Amino acid sequence: MTIPVLVRAEFARLTASRIGVAALVALMTVPLVYGGLYLWGNQDPYSNLDKVPAALVVQDTGTTVDGKATNYGQKAAKSLLDGKKFGWVEVSSAQAAIGVKNGTYDFGLTFPADFSTRLASASGDEPVSAALKLTTDDTNSYLSTTIAKQAAEAVRVEIAKQVGSEASITLLNAVGSIRDGLVKADDGAVSLASGAATAATGAASLASGSATLSSGAAKLSTGLHQLDAKAAALPSSAAQLSAGASSLAGSLATASATAKTLSGLTAQAASTSAKLTSDAANAGVTDPAVLADIAALGQITPGANAYAGGLAAPTGLPAAAAGAAQVAAGASALSTSAPALASAVHSAAGGASSLATGATTASTGASDLSTGVAQLATGSKTLSDSLTDAVGKIPQTTAAERAATSNLIANPLKVNQDAITQAKNYGAGLAPFFLSLASWIGIYALFLLVRPLSRRALTAVRRPIRTTLAGWLTPALLGVVQMVALFALVTLALHLPVANPVGMVAFMAFVAMTFAAIVLALNVLLGSVGQFLALVFMVVQLVTAGGTFPWQTLPAPLAALHQALPMSHAVDGIRQLMYGGTGGDLWSAFLPLAAWFVGSLALSVLGAQKQGRFRTVRQLRPSPIGA
Repeated sequence: MTIPVLVRAEFARLTASRIGVAALVALMTVPLVYGGLYLWGNQDPYSNLDKVPAALVVQDTGTTVDGKATNYGQKAAKSLLDGKKFGWVEVSSAQAAIGVKNGTYDFGLTFPADFSTRLASASGDEPVSAALKLTTDDTNSYLSTTIAKQAAEAVRVEIAKQVGSEASITLLNAVGSIRDGLVKADDGAVSLASGAATAATGAASLASGSATLSSGAAKLSTGLHQLDAKAAALPSSAAQLSAGASSLAGSLATASATAKTLSGLTAQAASTSAKLTSDAANAGVTDPAVLADIAALGQITPGANAYAGGLAAPTGLPAAAAGAAQVAAGASALSTSAPALASAVHSAAGGASSLATGATTASTGASDLSTGVAQLATGSKTLSDSLTDAVGKIPQTTAAERAATSNLIANPLKVNQDAITQAKNYGAGLAPFFLSLASWIGIYALFLLVRPLSRRALTAVRRPIRTTLAGWLTPALLGVVQMVALFALVTLALHLPVANPVGMVAFMAFVAMTFAAIVLALNVLLGSVGQFLALVFMVVQLVTAGGTFPWQTLPAPLAALHQALPMSHAVDGIRQLMYGGTGGDLWSAFLPLAAWFVGSLALSVLGAQKQGRFRTVRQLRPSPIGA
């Protein structure tokens, strides 16, 4: 008997009665019902979260921020209600507590009365963190509690972003004001440095002039002290000068009067000499001695006249007498003023001493001032340079730039997903696991009807390989039909996208054939016990396949089984073909399944050989659904 003959015989047995046909049809639809319903029910639950009832309680009384009334709780609540990501219902605190407890609401979210006040305290001296109150009850749904935590976390992140943005914009505005102040301070420092440099130059000149003044004042003091010493005798000398000048004036006046008298006498002498000469001539005096005396008198008279005339002349003794009188008057005035002059010179000498001392002090002070102003100039230049550097390090920003920066500070990280492959939705994400599981369930159910091996063929023909392949091919073909129908259901009815449809159908068919080989081997080797173990085998693979959570989260023994069991590789392969993975990843899933396929058929052949040599009466009994 050939393999096609054996397969036809098995199909004829399965469809020999209405009960057999009904059972076959029912079992063929098992993977469709299982996989289709599961994927339909879990196709995209996240898009239907708005149907999940959730209580929203707003007790926040608000606060004042920068003179403006702010209520973060009401803002957040409005955002939640408008977003409609959940079926939010705003209720009181008591209604929320009762509603979550009796299942009216899956969870509740409360904004406490001091919510805004605590958030605003971040900008004060005593910051206190705010808190959201999340009320859950796992008797409603454990997953709803998990989702509620994610929702509360999203609210927390959004409010933290808002508060962080407001705090950072306040900080940036303050920094902007500081920069403006630094710019003004820098301008002032530049002016100060320029003025300080000019002042330093002037202070140096002042120090030099003060030193010169101090030297001159010292010399003046010395000279005035010498003058003071000389001026001490001035009053007595002036008095003597006045007395002498008065005596001289009197003497000159007397001399002037005497000169006038002498002038008269000389005139008389001249007249007398002339008369005597005339009388002598008239008298005929011839005495030489008398004539000599008369001649001598005549000779004396011209000189005396000249002398007397000179004394009596206006430029002579009268002028001298007048000048002497003036000198006497001036000497008298000098004598009167000399004490005051001497006192003034003495006072000037004392003042000059004080001036010299002050000039010395001023010179020292001017020198210190010059040093200090020089230091001021250096320091102001350093200040100006430092302020310029500080201004350069603080960026100049506009209000719009500061607003953008504050938003960046509040939300500094944005995740850009680089999806090498991506499932359309939650249902597409679970599809590889449920398709693999449906394939195993379909094959398992088929072996409730399909005979693992033809007992008659084993007994009559004794060709275990041919008989084994025929026993495998019948459920394998039915399994392929199941997978094609399931693929059509997933893609046409549920509209799940598939990157490689042809490859996925072929791989699902190969998975069904592999699972058929595995369940066949269990049945051939262990009979009904093997069929039960196929169920246990499925349960173990449910846990280790990594269809829902990453397999790395499994305990170590189960994680080791993940790499060994066939369903894990079936899930991986369907993922690659459904989402668009690489060929290398597909081979890593195909090769282990091929090993299971070949190994299971080999074990089935060995079991068939054993059954061909040893038969029991029970094994020869006819099937209840056909011969």
